[in-house]
Parts: sequence; C-alpha cells; structure tokens
Amino acid sequence: MTSETITVAVAQEFAVRLKSTPTTGYVWEVQKLPDGIQSLGSDYEKPGSDIKPGAPVLQVFRFKVQKAGEYTITFVLKRQWETKAVESHTVAVTAN
Repeated sequence: MTSETITVAVAQEFAVRLKSTPTTGYVWEVQKLPDGIQSLGSDYEKPGSDIKPGAPVLQVFRFKVQKAGEYTITFVLKRQWETKAVESHTVAVTAN
C-alpha cells in the first residue's frame, strides 16, 4: 500500500497520477470517494514515444473539492474482471 497527502483550496481541481499497465489489464479504480469530493474523470498521460505492450503509463484522476474538510480517497489496482486488488493507494486530502 502506498499513500500521499494533498492540500487544496475549496473548489480547486487537483489530480492524482498513478502508474498503471492498461495493456496487461491492470488499471487503477477509485474504491472509495468521500462526499465532498467530486470526480472529474480519468485518462492516461502518454509518454513521448510509442507505448510498447506491457509498458507502464500514468493514469490521471481529476477531482474537485466541494467543501472544506479532511478526506481520504482510496484507489485499487486490479484487472476489471478480477475481484482481488494487487495494490492499493490512499490520498489524504485537506481542503481549506
């Protein structure tokens, strides 16, 4: 399990970048999103060169804080068709 801490202002957008390998089926998904934080979607940041099969890319999740407080967002890395995650990542968010 890995973790990070982010401090943002209310109504400010922020991003969480996690390394994933979508060509092998392993992608991050939000397991727990608290009330007070809005998901704005996710996409992939492509490296400058061609992606080789099995090569990692950055999966970027974008969020916006709707009200002041302390929150925890939990992500899990797994294949969509599997129930068990191979890794998890938590982000502690403080919104002022």
